[in-house]
Parts: sequence; C-alpha cells; structure tokens
Amino acid sequence: MDLEFNIESKKENSNSKEKENKLITDYSKFFSLRNTTPVQVTPIELKSFVVSKDYYQFGAGVPSHLFFPIKGLKFQFQYVDETIEIEEDNLGTLQQYSQLPGFPKLIEWLRELQKRYHGLDSYDTEGKEWDILLTTGSQQGLDVMFKVFLDRNDSLLTERYSYGGMFALSQPFGVNTIGIEMDDRGVIPDQLQYVLKNWCTLHRDKKFPKALYVIPHGQNPTGIIYDLERKREIYNICREWDLLIIEDDPHFFLQFENPMNEKGHRILEKSFLKIDTDDRVVRLDTFSKFLSSGIRMGIITCSKKLMPIFNLEVTCAIFHPSGLTQAMLEALFLRWGYEGFENHVKRVQDILIQKRKDAIENIEKHLKGLVTYRVPNSGLYLWLKLNNVDCSLTFIRDIVFPRNVLFGLGISHSPDRNVKSPYIRVTFSYLEKEDGDVAFKILGDCLRSLNGNNNIDQDKKTVSVNDKSSSSKPHQPLILQLQFHQQIR
Repeated sequence: MDLEFNIESKKENSNSKEKENKLITDYSKFFSLRNTTPVQVTPIELKSFVVSKDYYQFGAGVPSHLFFPIKGLKFQFQYVDETIEIEEDNLGTLQQYSQLPGFPKLIEWLRELQKRYHGLDSYDTEGKEWDILLTTGSQQGLDVMFKVFLDRNDSLLTERYSYGGMFALSQPFGVNTIGIEMDDRGVIPDQLQYVLKNWCTLHRDKKFPKALYVIPHGQNPTGIIYDLERKREIYNICREWDLLIIEDDPHFFLQFENPMNEKGHRILEKSFLKIDTDDRVVRLDTFSKFLSSGIRMGIITCSKKLMPIFNLEVTCAIFHPSGLTQAMLEALFLRWGYEGFENHVKRVQDILIQKRKDAIENIEKHLKGLVTYRVPNSGLYLWLKLNNVDCSLTFIRDIVFPRNVLFGLGISHSPDRNVKSPYIRVTFSYLEKEDGDVAFKILGDCLRSLNGNNNIDQDKKTVSVNDKSSSSKPHQPLILQLQFHQQIR
C-alpha cells in the first residue's frame, strides 16, 4: 500500500510544469544508505593525508622520492613521429600519490573533449556546473554508481539484453534488474512507460526503481544506436517518473554509418548527456574500446553537485588512477591535439567497418538460414539468434565448445539467468577473417546436425547454468575463441 501511494504521488507531482522544468538540486533521495551516513573526517584531517608544497607535511603516509625506480620515461606512439619524453620534474609526480580528479593538464584536456562532443558549457558556468572524475575504466565507474545509488533489494531498470558485467555487479549487490523490451532503436518507450505505470502489479514485491541504465551507442550486445528522437522520448519518461539515467557509453566513438563533416570525420549522435536539462544523467566513458583496454582509464561526467560523493567513493577504493597511465595519456593527447584524436577515432572506425564486413561474409557463407541477425551500426559485436536453438548455453557448452570454438552466451546479457536465450555474441573486432571462416563453418555444421542429434531439452523453458550433466567428455584446450568472455571495461 505504501509503495502504491509513493508511486502515485510521484506521478502526480511530475504533472506539475514547475516540477518538470526544475534542475535536480538535492540527490539525497537517490543515495544508498552508505552514502547517507556522514563521513567522520574533519577538513584538517583531510589536509594531513595529502602531499602539499604549501606547508611542511608530516601527516601523509607517503614514500620518499628516493625510493622511486623510474629515472627516465620515453614513449613512442603510433602515428606520432618523434619520441615523447616525460620531463624530469614530472617523474616524481607520476610515482607519488596524487589527488582527484586527476593530473591537471589531462583533466583540462578531457573537459574540453566532453564539451566538444556533448554540447556542454564551460565546466564552471554558474548554474550549470559539471565536472569529470577519472576512474580505472568505466567498470569502476559502474561500481561507483552501484555504491552511491543502490542498496540491497533496490531496483534498476535495464535494457532487455545488456552488458554482462553490469548484471554480474548487480548480483552480489542484491539489486533487482528489470529488463525493458527493445527494438532496433533501443528501449521501447511504451514498454518503459507500461512497466513504470503498472509497477505495483508487475513487480509488487520490488521497490520502485531509482534509475535507468542504458548503453545508447553500439549497445552491448546488439550493436544498435538510439536515435535522437528515441533518446528524447526515454528522457522525458525518466523526467516524468523522476528517474536518473546512467549512460554507459564505451562505444560512443565507434559509430559507423554517420555522415562525414568537412574534415572527413563522422558526425556522432547526440548523447543523453547532451539533451540533459535536469542534471539527471550520469555519463560513463572509457578508452578501453578504441585506444587500449590495458591502460584502465575511464571518466565519470555529471553535475558538479554529485562530484564530492563520487570523489569520496573513488578515493576510498583506489585513492586515484595510476599516475603512470595519466602521464602517458597526457603526453599522447597533448601531442595529438583534438584533430589527432579524431584522426585516430576515424582509423579505428574504418578498421572495425572492415572487420564487420569480413565477419558478415563468413556468416553468409556458413550460416545462411541458420541464424538471424542485424548488421550493427556501432560497437564491436554481432548479436546472432540461433534459429533452431532454444538455449545457446547448453548448445555452445555441449556441442560447439568441445570443437574448440566459444562464443558469448545470451544468458550472460540477460537480467534473468533462469530463462533460456537463443542468442550468442560474436566480438568481430577481435576476429581475424581466416579464424572466422573456420569457426563459423564449425558452428554451421553443429547447427545443421542439431535436428538429427539433439541433446538439448527443448521443452524446458528455464535452464540451470550449473547443470553440466549433459557434458560427457572433457573439453580439449581452447585453440580458437571468438569472444574474450571477460566482462571488464
């Protein structure tokens, strides 16, 4: 009864035009319990933990610069002719504890990058203040979102199929993830509205959601792009029901079909952050998918009102991202400039377009009529439906994997791991054409033989992910893997 009253009250309040047009100034209703408990640290204590040249500092637990092993550092980057050397004065900085949000020159460069691509005013514009915070990849950014906003038994709306690492994170947190049906343009607005309007009937035993989690460009795993009209529809529904939007966008720069500007660079779609008028969008970016996954560097971008609590979460977890990584990115980006950055993005896009073409040629050669798929507009993945298979988990595990081929599984991307999925994910960015020719032939042979030798119980509607009873032979060493099945960003 209380839940019903709260939802109706929220709906009633949202009808007020004054309410709709007002910025979110107080996020406390969204915070998790851990972030409504004040931190017992005084300002002078905080100063005592931080290295400073402004006063004699004996409180911080920092090592002497005499311990530091790096005496010189040079980088040779692709598409940069000269060797870049880190100045001697900066070597101590990158080997010592530092402060968030990050190295000043790198932060300044990245703020400008976000302004360019997401239509933001200057980060310190009065009434529109925003900022960025560095994380060790957007996976840590996502971990911060869960810690700041979600308690056990809270609810989070997601896409029907979404990033497996988010679902893996939600399980130990005890968060209810509710998938909203999608089409080729993303989450279906009518379905989102229906779920919210009928929450007390559909999910009577669950708390009303605080946020919607979306991957709008190169959606993982489907490869679709939310167009601007669809984004606006979803954004307005989130305003109506007072939901935050967590915009996780690792493939933003990997858009393929967009028109070119006068410099020959693709004009990228507008993000949810760009259309945000209420400060309800928290954006996660990463360099993992188009620069290097090993450098482990991501960005949180949002209203400055949220920065202190995000800063505290990152500080308590890791203090700060690697100084060595920050120094490397700072040197690279300052040397590239924004035009060099865009040139690199264009090269990556062109490589992926060719790899997508190669993968599709192999699919048409070996799997025609056996799978259903759409050509992805963006990202790294092909999302294949196996036409005569109810459960890709048991099919891949028991029939395909013993032949040394492994794909991503539909169940890994689903909010309900007990419901069968006929889908597999293929990471075409990692796939060499020759390997794909071998692997897709094996997959095709397995699918063709399925009707004559079906070891999969097609009648059950659910599957146990721990059931290995049908695997009678031990797996041979994996010699060909189409998908790194690591859920890390």
